[in-house]
Amino acid sequence: MKKGIFNLLLIAGISLAISNCSSTEPKQEPQADTSTSSNTSNTVSSRDLNLVALDEINTALKDYRYPDGVRKRGFSYKLADIQKEDFNTWAKDNVAYIKEALNKLPADYLLQIIGHADASGPEEAEGAKKGNVFYSQLRADAVKDALVKQGLPAERITTKASGSTAPISGFSETDGINRRVTFQVVTK
Repeated sequence: MKKGIFNLLLIAGISLAISNCSSTEPKQEPQADTSTSSNTSNTVSSRDLNLVALDEINTALKDYRYPDGVRKRGFSYKLADIQKEDFNTWAKDNVAYIKEALNKLPADYLLQIIGHADASGPEEAEGAKKGNVFYSQLRADAVKDALVKQGLPAERITTKASGSTAPISGFSETDGINRRVTFQVVTK
């Protein structure tokens, strides 16, 4: 019996404490500190918007490659052969988006052209063999030159050699379809 009365008193005390602590007046949210300059918040907002745009652009660019793998399967073995007619056809489908994407971003964002090779030869130079890195750089530079001729600013393009380190999933590493360039936007 004493235990039941004790529990009843305990519950009544907790209830009283809760009712005394609660208020019927709405609580106010703390005011934001407006003493920081609007330039800082605009910079943060711009940076956040740029990162969102960059993510969207790079997601779209994952599907871009030259040669496209359909009209032309890949670059010829040990070559960076860009056929004018084929590249112009590819450019009609793709260059407008790349230009638009670069124009959305500040000048410190660059289009990176990544050259790739198949795994037929050595990755690095071995004696007279120049290696996959050499040929993938050659391909990236050739596509850069072709894009500059299409009107993209050379100072907004950078190149990188990947060699045979990123083969296309579902194909043999020595398949010619791996001799290509891909694109992404990066910061300086």
